[in-house]
Amino acid sequence: MAIDRADWHWESAEELYRKNCNITGDLTDEQEESIWLFAGNHIGLFLRWIIEHGFEGEDADEEDCGKVRNGQMSGTEYLLKNCDGKLWDEDIREDILPFVEFYYNGDNYFNDYGSCCIDDDKPCYGVISGEEDYQRLREKKNIAYEQFSK
Repeated sequence: MAIDRADWHWESAEELYRKNCNITGDLTDEQEESIWLFAGNHIGLFLRWIIEHGFEGEDADEEDCGKVRNGQMSGTEYLLKNCDGKLWDEDIREDILPFVEFYYNGDNYFNDYGSCCIDDDKPCYGVISGEEDYQRLREKKNIAYEQFSK
């Protein structure tokens, strides 16, 4: 089952990108790649946390998971390269899926994402999060996981 997919967010990300960059007409390949990063940013941040904690599914690309853990690849880049922009339940270890259902599929993750990564200057789909955003969000995810696991 799909947990989230960048293509579900493409239209909103494209609309904002075109508005912010004053673009009409056809997009270049580079512009489309940027839009995919915006559309998948929130998924990639969650996936990065999954990978950092060793919660990825058994078919995960170990080399690229290592790059995510070492900061050589973002979670969003991993999502687009290895998951075709789609986060499926099989991309996550089965024993962690109850937490994902509680945290990601409820309002909890998106409330935390909004408080850590989005503001008036950086609206949803207008953000490619940096390390500071991720660390703030990571702390909230860790707390949510600890509370869920009790």
